[in-house]
Amino acid sequence: PPGMPFMVPPSLRDQDWVPLHSGERAQAPRDPCPAPELLPHALGPGLRDRCVVGAINPELYKFPEDKSETDFPAGCLGRLWFSVEYEQEAERLLVGLIKARQLHTPSETCSPLVKLHLLPDERRFLQSKTKRRTSNPQFDEHFIFQVSSKTVTQRVLRFSVYHVDRQRKHQLLGQVLFPLKSETLAGDCGRIIWRDLEAENLEPPSEFGDLQFCLSYNDYLSRLTVVVLRAKGLRLQEDRGVVSVFVRVSLMNHNKFVKCKKTSAVLGSINPVYNETFSFKADATELDTASLSLTVMQSLEGDKSHQLGRVVVGPYMYTRGRELEHWDEMLSKPKELVKRWHALCHTPEP
Repeated sequence: PPGMPFMVPPSLRDQDWVPLHSGERAQAPRDPCPAPELLPHALGPGLRDRCVVGAINPELYKFPEDKSETDFPAGCLGRLWFSVEYEQEAERLLVGLIKARQLHTPSETCSPLVKLHLLPDERRFLQSKTKRRTSNPQFDEHFIFQVSSKTVTQRVLRFSVYHVDRQRKHQLLGQVLFPLKSETLAGDCGRIIWRDLEAENLEPPSEFGDLQFCLSYNDYLSRLTVVVLRAKGLRLQEDRGVVSVFVRVSLMNHNKFVKCKKTSAVLGSINPVYNETFSFKADATELDTASLSLTVMQSLEGDKSHQLGRVVVGPYMYTRGRELEHWDEMLSKPKELVKRWHALCHTPEP
C-alpha cells in the first residue's frame, strides 16, 4: 500500500529494475543464456575439461574395487566370509556363514563343511551343511548362539573348515579365530567380514604355556608395533578367585622400564585370543639396547594379579634362540609383521 516503507533485499540490489504503469518497479527479465565469454570454455583450455556446467564426473561415483576374491597371498589356505550381529535384548549372537574361496585341499576334490565354536566352550558347536566337490563353497547359512551381554565381548568365535573324505572322516583345512570385541558388535552390523584361514598349531604347549604375537618396526616413523594374538596351554590357578587373563606388554631400555600397555582380560580360558595391537615410540639408535617384555597375567580378587609366564624379545644383549631370531627378523623386514610362537617361562621382572 502507498506510504508503507519498502526496502530492496540485499540479494536483489544488484538486479535491473524497470518502471511499471502503476508506479511500482519490477525485476527486468534476464537472458537465460549467459554470455559466451562467461561460459567455462572461455576460461582457457586448461579448465575446459574440468569446469563444464552440468557435466557429471564419473570418478566421484566409483566404488572402491573389491579385491577380496582376487588377491590371495602365497601359501593361502583359503578365505572365509561371514557376518556377526548381536541382539542386546534377546542376548542372541547371530552369525551368517556366507562363503569360502580357494580352499587348499589334500585331494583333487573337496567337500567342505564348517564347525562354529563360541570359545572358551569347546564342547558345543554348530555345523554347516557339507558342500560337495567344490573348493569355492557358497554356504549362505545362519546360526544363533545364546550368550549373555556381560560375557559376549570376552568370547571368541572360531570357524573350523573341514574336508569330508569318502570315508566321512573330517580333515581340518584351517581355522579362523574372531574375537567378539565391543567395536565389532556395535555400529553397522550388516557388514561382511572376511578372514584368511590359518593352520592349527598341533605342537603341544610348553610347561607354562605359549604366546603368539607379531613384531614390526617402521624406521620412518620410529614406531615399534606389537600385535598380541593368542596364548595356549596356560596353567591357571583356579583356586585364586576370578579366572581372567591379560597380557602386559612393556618396552624396556637398558633393562629399565620405559612404557607399559596391556590387553583386555579374557575370562575362563587356557587358550585366550586377543588380536590387539600396541605401538611404542622407539628411535632406531635405541634398538640395540631396547627389549620387549610380554607377561601373561591372571587377575585375582582385590585388584591383584599373578604372573603365569613371561617372554622377552630383543637384541643379543638380552636374548638368545627364537626370541633373538624374531627380533632380528623384524629388523630385516621393515614395516612387515613377523609372527611367531614363544614358550613362556617363569623369570622375575627387572
